Amino acid sequence: MVEGPGCTLNGEKIRSKVQRGQKVKRFSGTLTSKTPRNATNMNNFQVFLGCQYTGVETLGKELFLYFGQRALRVHFGMDGSMRINQAEQKSRKGLPAVLEIHLTNDTVCFFDSTVEIRLSEDCEQRVRAMESLDVCSSKFIFSHVEERMRSQSLRMLCDVLLDQAVLPGVGNIIKNEALFDSGLHPSVKVKQLTDTQVHHLVKMTRDFSLLFYKCRKTGSALNKHYKVYKRPHCGQCNGAITVCRLGDNGRMTYFCNRCQTLDPSEVNLSKLPTRNTSVGWTYQGDMSSNDHVAKKEEEEWACQLCTLINQPRSKACDACLTPRPEVPKEAFTPESSLFTSGLIKYPCNAFTKPPEGIKVNRRAVFGTSTLMFTDLSPKTNPVNVPPPLSSTNSQLNSLATARGASCSQPHKKIRLDHGLVSTGNIPKNGNYSSPTQIKAPTGGTTKSPPKCPCCVSHGLPSVLRVVTKQGENKGRQFFTCSLPRERQCNFFEWADAHFPSCHHAKRSLMRTVLKLGPNNGRNFYVCSFPKGKQCEFFQWAENGPGIAVLPGC
Repeated sequence: MVEGPGCTLNGEKIRSKVQRGQKVKRFSGTLTSKTPRNATNMNNFQVFLGCQYTGVETLGKELFLYFGQRALRVHFGMDGSMRINQAEQKSRKGLPAVLEIHLTNDTVCFFDSTVEIRLSEDCEQRVRAMESLDVCSSKFIFSHVEERMRSQSLRMLCDVLLDQAVLPGVGNIIKNEALFDSGLHPSVKVKQLTDTQVHHLVKMTRDFSLLFYKCRKTGSALNKHYKVYKRPHCGQCNGAITVCRLGDNGRMTYFCNRCQTLDPSEVNLSKLPTRNTSVGWTYQGDMSSNDHVAKKEEEEWACQLCTLINQPRSKACDACLTPRPEVPKEAFTPESSLFTSGLIKYPCNAFTKPPEGIKVNRRAVFGTSTLMFTDLSPKTNPVNVPPPLSSTNSQLNSLATARGASCSQPHKKIRLDHGLVSTGNIPKNGNYSSPTQIKAPTGGTTKSPPKCPCCVSHGLPSVLRVVTKQGENKGRQFFTCSLPRERQCNFFEWADAHFPSCHHAKRSLMRTVLKLGPNNGRNFYVCSFPKGKQCEFFQWAENGPGIAVLPGC
């Protein structure tokens, strides 16, 4: 869903790139095609020909384009987008434009959106009456929103926040994150809150909306700031996230049972996460750590020409092929970071995953001390492939023995990039065994192989994905390599090959329990036929490695 911040940015782009006073030359797109369904729309759009473009305004998720006495209302829905002066006539999903407005010098295209014809006077009155409620408006007034929210005393918070008559612009992402920041369960009703808690909830909604807006405007990755939305574990307490359909409209809801309470009287505002204090918490220069801030190579980026949000790995825009803008690299100076100002500048202080080394215990006069022998030479072996025991490690082991270190223990641990391996199990030829083949001291194997298939190249358990592209396989699940995209192998296997067959002798589908209760989050198999034609087949799915699927929004 394109929420309020995205719609506000679309309005700003039109305001800055499309000059007022231009006349409408023609309309094109699927809404103006010659079909019986669009016969009325074709005639209605003709009244705009020759009219001057006079401005644009936004209200929540709505965008209004004014052409004299008439206006166009645009709602971007779930996957709507907009482009200005683009030669490409299809969206990222390959769909044609819903409406193309050809002005004297500019062309504005809308994709996957709803377009309606309205009177300009009605649109302006609506904007003036509700702009103080818009979470992204500069004229936002807290008292107006709080009063509107208190009038919905019998409704649940998850429904009130999504009500566009109460808080225009709030979508599912903002709803879930604002409720988490407030420490409130989504099913809590408004009448249970005190005036202070209502004000705090409105403030958290406004704050995260502005954070949403800043991330989208600067091209930063918003998902780095998610605490519960589409996360398997809570970003605060690392507890399991509950996913369910809640409220009047059954929208997908994500919450943490530990951090969000059903009893508002238990919420202590002073002990809530510090992120709630102000919008600038992500941009503070005096913070002790910047681990929560996405690096440039990890961030999504916005195309300067068509405003499309692209994936971090993309070197050019997926829509218009415009090259990714280069960001000048800032020279690092120790004085520029308070985090590193008091640290000794040695290679071991890189604060990355430690290189392989040997830990040994040494008996000294004042007790037993632990020595760590580390090889700092550059490694050429991949991270996830067990490297052979190098001659450098042998030299370090000899050095430890020469210094009187006690290395006689049969099962001292050697810390490697791929895990912990017992020194008593290292063969004399220097080659490590696979972690699943290493035998325990008792003689048995440590773990049985995972139920999901392993990729051939790395031998690691694969992960379960879902096809999202349009086509006959949309929604179908498949197994692929679990490593990051830049290191993935070409392993691919359809997941439904492992699914049981229903009573129709057809492969079943995997679903997830979304109702609140003891089985929430469990996966199960059901008949793949449409409702009304399904058989009574039902079977619980084992939630093993790579099987857990987090539902979408």
